[in-house]
Amino acid sequence: MFLHFLKHPQKTGAICSSSNALAKAMVADIDFQESNFIAEIGPGMGVFTKEILKNKTNQALFFALEVNAKFVCKLQEKFPQIAFHHRDAGEILEVLREEGIESLDAIISGLPWSIFGSKQQDMLLDRIYYALKDGGKFSTFAYVFPTPQAQKFRKKLFLRFSNVKISRVIWKNLPPAFEKHLIKMCDEYGCDLVV
Repeated sequence: MFLHFLKHPQKTGAICSSSNALAKAMVADIDFQESNFIAEIGPGMGVFTKEILKNKTNQALFFALEVNAKFVCKLQEKFPQIAFHHRDAGEILEVLREEGIESLDAIISGLPWSIFGSKQQDMLLDRIYYALKDGGKFSTFAYVFPTPQAQKFRKKLFLRFSNVKISRVIWKNLPPAFEKHLIKMCDEYGCDLVV
């Protein structure tokens, strides 16, 4: 992972894999018994993938999008039962159409939000939003270190979404991180995401 970070910091975004503690926090609020369609974006080396597989039902359709071709090869060897698409997370709506899925119950994200520019963050958040069904859940995380990009992204979430709830700090992660859990909510006035 570290070598991939050195070679492609704009694609890898982390110096090492996420911890098991962060993976457990990422899936803790997802009702897997009611989640029939699940996607992971940016699975990296598969730490969240492993936790999703532990919790999802046998009937649930689960696939992942990963931009790094080497990671995709390793993930397919490690988890042959999962469809890994060598695609950018921004192509999630296209992958849904290809899979014949109207919308997702849950999206788990390992994307490195703080390295993305503002326009890319907006585009990805919009596509994630449209990929989720009403009541669908989106789980993502951010590192504790207050870089300018991370602070802008945090403000963007507070401006964009009606409620933002951030988990306790996951100190058993390098670097320390916190999880953000979002739910797509729709009512007679339209849809919004609640974190």
